Amino acid sequence: MPEKNLVSWNAVISGLTQHGFHENGLHYFSEMRNSGLIPDQFTLGSALKGCSGIGALKLGQQIHGNTVKLGFQSNLFVGSSLSHMYMKCGVLDEGERVFRAMPIHNVVSCNTVIAVEAQNGQSDRALDYSKKMNASGLMLDRVTFVSVIISCAELATLGQGQQAHCHQAIKAGVDLALSLRSSLVGMYSKCGCLA
Repeated sequence: MPEKNLVSWNAVISGLTQHGFHENGLHYFSEMRNSGLIPDQFTLGSALKGCSGIGALKLGQQIHGNTVKLGFQSNLFVGSSLSHMYMKCGVLDEGERVFRAMPIHNVVSCNTVIAVEAQNGQSDRALDYSKKMNASGLMLDRVTFVSVIISCAELATLGQGQQAHCHQAIKAGVDLALSLRSSLVGMYSKCGCLA
């Protein structure tokens, strides 16, 4: 293309990072910045997704600086991407700090924190965030339940696992997809309820 605008750059960067070509997406992000264009919330979110994908913490921190400088730190999409980037790079405390500083949350931003906490062996914290999510009125979905069930299995807390299974998954009408069923089998087995 002889002329590229922010929309065309965003399409390329987003498309590449969404399909796992994180380094390529970040390369185009760098080219876009070198061309003099100022990123918007979509550019920043996609670039942070690329950083998460390859564990590029230093670049992610630089993008965090740009986020603050451009005034996007309160944006739900950018904040969620930023929190996810830190947590995927193993800097859980900074990811949580960014998450807590966000003025509003949605199911996706909460699920990100809960899932990463569960994946990093922070099962207590994952369960705490799921309780806060539920208390805030956000509807827990299949992704939330899988993380909750995995956390209950890690902690061998049968009561909480049964409560999540019964009260949340069944009453909330969440489709018992294969991922959720597998998590339930693992949780009940680890808690000694083989039948």
